[in-house]
Amino acid sequence: MELQVVTISVRSLERSRRFYEEILEFEPEIFYEATRWQSYRLDGRGGFGIAETPDLERTENADIINFSVDDVGGLWHRVRHHVDVEEELAMAPWGTYKFVIRDPDGFRLGFVGEPRG
Repeated sequence: MELQVVTISVRSLERSRRFYEEILEFEPEIFYEATRWQSYRLDGRGGFGIAETPDLERTENADIINFSVDDVGGLWHRVRHHVDVEEELAMAPWGTYKFVIRDPDGFRLGFVGEPRG
């Protein structure tokens, strides 16, 4: 079994597009107007998408999506002042570096990897 695509619900597609594309620099791929679904290009075989759900009300939970990135330190320094930071960049118990932010709808996003030296 292999993970194909993870899609999360967002209140406003346009607001979330700005967050994912302008701040995190995710590269848009397929947009499907009928369901207001936007996918993003990732390395590897898995995918990530957002789907507009205007009446969305997210409650506190422990849900998280972790992304492996080539330069976690560089990404951290580029985005940390433009996002809601939940956990600052730090060494994780398993030996890599990680930080956690929240998207505009409160969804937790983790970024994991080795900072470039």
